[in-house]
Amino acid sequence: MLCIGVGRADEKLDAAVKRLGSVSTFALGGVGFAGVISDGEIDFKFVLSQSMPIALATFETLFATGNLQAKAYALAGIKRLRPDRYRTLLATILATTNEVEVMRGCVMMHEPSRELAKEIDEGKFRL
Repeated sequence: MLCIGVGRADEKLDAAVKRLGSVSTFALGGVGFAGVISDGEIDFKFVLSQSMPIALATFETLFATGNLQAKAYALAGIKRLRPDRYRTLLATILATTNEVEVMRGCVMMHEPSRELAKEIDEGKFRL
């Protein structure tokens, strides 16, 4: 009989959510001089790998409580999991003037969160 440590899986998810909720930079794809995957993307993909109801609830929580970078990851996840809900959240981001920290390749920059949301909407990031 195979035993799976549910508590341990919950701890991993909780840790990923905690890190993602306060992630300093939004980055999807290889970044830095070595082109590595960012810690934020690793946590994002871990959340995305959960069952659909758990992943969606987690992204909803991140969108509601996380910093701007976390909201961007949450938006990208919700786009993939529930496009109708994504459209509603996208509209709220497009109405803001806040800036988000983004890393693209080797370049770190601040840009309006609505511009990043437009790029997520246009599919400019591989999910």
